Amino acid sequence: MVPDADTTAADHQRLTDLFRRHGNAIYAYASDRLSRDDAQDLVAEVFVVAWRRLETIRVGDERPWLFGVARRLLLQQHRHRADQSALQNRLNSTVEHDPGPGGGPLWEGRTEVVAALAKLPEADREALLLRYWYDLSSGESAKVLGCTAATFAVRLHRARRRFKKLYEAHSIDTHLVPDSSLTAYMRGLQ
Repeated sequence: MVPDADTTAADHQRLTDLFRRHGNAIYAYASDRLSRDDAQDLVAEVFVVAWRRLETIRVGDERPWLFGVARRLLLQQHRHRADQSALQNRLNSTVEHDPGPGGGPLWEGRTEVVAALAKLPEADREALLLRYWYDLSSGESAKVLGCTAATFAVRLHRARRRFKKLYEAHSIDTHLVPDSSLTAYMRGLQ
């Protein structure tokens, strides 16, 4: 059966719209874990999968679906590579090469956030970053991780608790990163 020209054009437009809306977020997600070139390749792979499975992507669930594909592709790559510390290296590189605007206590607080994130188990770091850095809702984050919203809520709670313990272990005043502004604070690390 030959595809209908209108359907093909509509599919092409939908994929283009998906890329425009979510391509940068998927790239940011990938570039935290991979080199620039590898991140670009991963984004291309994500959208190839999206093109092939376009009919199965529910309207309104595009973002978590794309993040889920990116996550699965990353996991495949990690199985083939021994590099388990790409995110830690990326975060450490950010701190080492960018002393922050004027340095100061706020940047020192960021350094402690980065250090605490880097020491977390991958699953905890993933939950925190999806929810607070990439600003996915808890429901979207659960879809990315392939679990229920309730399971994600438990994982996120435990990850926050472990993060707080690691952060406080660095003897930094916790007022530098109030809980209510964690999302905005973490975005400042980008």
